[in-house]
Amino acid sequence: MLPTCALRKQVSTVISSSTFHRRASQLFNNWAKKEEDATPLGDVDHLLVVAGNSDEENPYRKGSALQTYLLGYEFPSTLMLLGQKKIYFVVSNTKAKLLQPILTPPSGAADDAKVEVEILTRTKDEAENKALFERIIEVIGDGNKVGTLPKDKMAGKFVTEWATALAGSGKDIKEVDVGVGVSALLAVKDAEEQQNASHASRMTQKLMSHFSDVMSTDIDEGNKVTHEQLGERIEQKLEDPKFWRKMEGDGFETGFGDWCYSPIIQSGGNYDLKSSAQTDDQRLKAGVILCSLGIRYKSYCSNVGRTFMIDPDAAQEKNYLFLVDLQKFAISELKEGAIARDIYTKVVEKIQTEREDLLPFFVKTAGFGMGLEFRDAAYTLGPKCGRTLKSNMIFSLTLGFNNIPDAKNAGKTYAVSLVDTVKVGKNGASVLSEGMKGKDDVMFYMEEEEKKPKKTSRRDDAKSARNAPPTAVVKSKLRNENREVDADTLNRRKQHQRELAQRRQEDGLEKYSEEGGGGKGRGEKQWRRFESYQRENQLPDGVSGQKIMVDNRRSTLILPINGFAVPFHINTLKSAIKQEEGEHTVLRFMFTTPGAITGKKEDTPFEDPSATFIRGITYRSTDSFRFAELHKEINDLKKAAVKRENERKELADVVEQDRLVELKGKRPIRLTDVQVRPSFDGKRQSGDVEIHSNGIRYQSSMKSDQKIDILFSNMKHLLFQPCDSELIVVLHIHLKNPILIGKKKAKDIQFFREASDASFDETGNKKRRKNYHDEDELQSEQEERKRRADLNKYFKAFSDKIAEASDGRIEVDIPFRELGFQGVPFRSNVLLQPTTDTLVFLTEPPFLVLTLAEIEIAHLERVQYGLKNFDMVFVFQDFTRTPIHINTIPSGQLDSVKEWLDSVDIPYSEGPVNLNWGAIMKTVNDDPYDFFKEGGWSFLAEKEDEANSSDESSEGSEFNASSDEAADSESGSDFDDDASDDEGSEASFDDDSGADWDEQEEALERKEKEGKAANLKGGKKKGKYDSASDSGSDSSRGKKKKSGKGRK
Repeated sequence: MLPTCALRKQVSTVISSSTFHRRASQLFNNWAKKEEDATPLGDVDHLLVVAGNSDEENPYRKGSALQTYLLGYEFPSTLMLLGQKKIYFVVSNTKAKLLQPILTPPSGAADDAKVEVEILTRTKDEAENKALFERIIEVIGDGNKVGTLPKDKMAGKFVTEWATALAGSGKDIKEVDVGVGVSALLAVKDAEEQQNASHASRMTQKLMSHFSDVMSTDIDEGNKVTHEQLGERIEQKLEDPKFWRKMEGDGFETGFGDWCYSPIIQSGGNYDLKSSAQTDDQRLKAGVILCSLGIRYKSYCSNVGRTFMIDPDAAQEKNYLFLVDLQKFAISELKEGAIARDIYTKVVEKIQTEREDLLPFFVKTAGFGMGLEFRDAAYTLGPKCGRTLKSNMIFSLTLGFNNIPDAKNAGKTYAVSLVDTVKVGKNGASVLSEGMKGKDDVMFYMEEEEKKPKKTSRRDDAKSARNAPPTAVVKSKLRNENREVDADTLNRRKQHQRELAQRRQEDGLEKYSEEGGGGKGRGEKQWRRFESYQRENQLPDGVSGQKIMVDNRRSTLILPINGFAVPFHINTLKSAIKQEEGEHTVLRFMFTTPGAITGKKEDTPFEDPSATFIRGITYRSTDSFRFAELHKEINDLKKAAVKRENERKELADVVEQDRLVELKGKRPIRLTDVQVRPSFDGKRQSGDVEIHSNGIRYQSSMKSDQKIDILFSNMKHLLFQPCDSELIVVLHIHLKNPILIGKKKAKDIQFFREASDASFDETGNKKRRKNYHDEDELQSEQEERKRRADLNKYFKAFSDKIAEASDGRIEVDIPFRELGFQGVPFRSNVLLQPTTDTLVFLTEPPFLVLTLAEIEIAHLERVQYGLKNFDMVFVFQDFTRTPIHINTIPSGQLDSVKEWLDSVDIPYSEGPVNLNWGAIMKTVNDDPYDFFKEGGWSFLAEKEDEANSSDESSEGSEFNASSDEAADSESGSDFDDDASDDEGSEASFDDDSGADWDEQEEALERKEKEGKAANLKGGKKKGKYDSASDSGSDSSRGKKKKSGKGRK
């Protein structure tokens, strides 16, 4: 929040004539002394100050400070010429009335305390205004020097008119930068200025005390608050009149305070001791906390900074207490006659003598001059400033050490800082912002407080029970499982997965604790400013007719409101509705406003939501044809704007690459006669790929303008897929950032060649009649194998050349087909193949390239008894990215998928149902730190364990029941041996996980047929087991087989 001196405050204010003449007289007297510190002001006879428009972004300017010093207020669009005890003003009529009191010197004032004033009043006549500027130019005189303040960088119509008049005058006037001299004139403060600086310092110190209370409470109670949020709460206190009541008296008046800068709050290891530092949106953390506050009172600035420590160690305490002693030493040296650089040198010498270990961390300057400007660069307490200090100068004494290694946290650093507003005296400085420096004021010890004992919950007991080692025999729980998993392998995998999950949990807590935790700002929509016209003369000519107009060139709708033509950018329009009401046609415009938006755009940001908005405007007319045309034109403009916005968002992440540096002096290595995907204009065409100095280039053989440049710096993965089991051989490049190919963006670019040309004759390029039973069939197959081997060798060699040319930035990655598994990443069921760094599908678009290092976790869904397929979800470490779903993976490949995930260090979990990942990721993004603090991804493992425990208990009961029933069967039955083997033993039928259900059913049917034959021979009846083979559903089959009994 930056202060501004609005003209509306001046209307009810009378400028003090006595203050003006006293200060102006003192200024001219000091100017006449021509002191060395005021050089080069002594070389000029006139000082010119041209003020333009008010600039809230840059309120601290020499010209504004000089105006405020003399008049008490800032006057925009004003020219002021000072020289020979006379001041000229060129101002508007309103400002001229405000300046009338200074025309009359105060009664009783001595002649040398009076200054002559002449006010030149501007009108609406440009010729008269030009004549006023010409008068000022004549006063300066041809061939003379005039002091100016070019660093103020004034702008506006008034400044432009003056510059035009000066350039067109033909006078030889040399402008001299006298900013340093003006600083010397304003450096020594009179009694009123000192009082204003004192009040500003007291206000800042009171706010610092309030910050200490609020901050320590938040830390003690564990409140999740960011630096920015805490700063806003401190900032709001300035507007609270009750907060300032106790300060009233001793000349202090409420309502004159403003912020020099927004509060600067820093913690967590990232510190910046510069006065230009900014408060970030990271979370407030215990440890070392820095706070800097600055208040202006009647435009006079103050600056206070303190270091607060939560549970500091001995070294931190020692360093801070040394800083307090160092400040006392510096204050004693800030006295009349001292040289600025000598003070800095003495402070450095004291550090070198007493704490040499801290010298590398000391700040580059020890402070700067203050007053109407927050930071006067002419008076810096640094090694290069040779200015002499005088009594009643005001300084911000800024001492500190940054980037000190933190003994408690290896690899991290901290800072200590102490900032106060001081006034130079004859025998040393006095502190205007005294207080809040002692050890008891800034150090808080919270670890010593008694900690409550941690209660063990049922959930913890359940977790420990679930983590118990497995039994010696592991039963298969899924149908179609094609191999037995031994207990040691499963136990090893579970242990590794627990370690990976714990590592993810710790990394998440550390990462989002350092980033401030709050999800605020992650993917948050930013305010976009839409500007229709910068100047009034840019409006269309027809606006004077007071009609609704559509400016297609400026994407603007112009509406007549109370006799004014008011432009609305089309992006502010929500909808335009046309209705017929009798003889009239109604055209209603609805605009985007805070609180009026619902649905996905509910979080649309506004620059100032508290401002006054127009929500809707309605017009009526009998000219229905014109309103119909307007309605169509507005809707077309709105559709075009929406289309442009969508295209802008689509191409937002497209980067413009650097230029490709072509090889010179030798022929580049080429891969010839390859096709590219995505192709230009959707047409298949061949071309060549060349390797150059910093990238590769694809050049179409059909059109010379169709080429693709890919730099090594933009390559993320280089993938080579041989054609051993495919129809094409592929060289695939996955990019870090998308590039444009034609008018479409692409993040995957593929060069390929078809592996089989057997259907074409190489000589005539015509289809060849082939008899697959002739004697040449064997030779043809051998040629085919050789062709594929040659293609693989050719493409692999070129891939290696690319990796070699990149100087090790990229490596060639090859899919492992033997580790592949079927799945549906998009719409088709395809073979997904892992590589060293990725999981890919490259055979046809759309391609899939998943970087394994970017995956946070994998979750397996629909893993339950009786289902033939399961799904897999990959969650990225960047939680703003949408998770990737791979559906319909055969259950027979479940164990191999788990083994692969475990081998590449990706933690996985499983569950029986599909989860709502949109809602889950919204919760995570809202506050990632809180998500990990509450257990992170452990909730997925809990659901998995609950599902597994329920499955185990239900299966165990069925198994036991069937065992008891089987034990009661007759010994004479032909099924007795099989039944006892299959049902009475825990390790026979169910343990045979190597065969799938279909194979087991076939084996069972064979046994039953053999039993039937034996029954027919022996005259025995059929048992109930044969009914199991006729079961229609997977689940009913399993239950009938487990509960089947032999004949009694």
